[in-house]
Amino acid sequence: MSKKTDTAGAIESPYLRGQREAAKYAGVSVRCISDWQSKRIIPYLKPARKVCLFRKADIDRALTRYEIGAV
Repeated sequence: MSKKTDTAGAIESPYLRGQREAAKYAGVSVRCISDWQSKRIIPYLKPARKVCLFRKADIDRALTRYEIGAV
C-alpha cells in the first residue's frame, strides 16, 4: 500500500486535526463544524482532552447531504 505525500514530502493523513483544519478542508466556517459536531452530523475522534480528529471521508459524506442535484 503506497502512501501519498504532499509537496513538502510529509505523508498525507486521512485525518484532519482540529476544527480549523476540518473547516478549511470543507470550505465552511469553524462555527459550522462545531454545529455539525453538536448535531452529530459528522463523527469525530477524541484521543485526548485537547485533541479532536476528523476523517476526511466523514466530512465528504456530510457535505453530500447538502448537495442539490441538477434538474
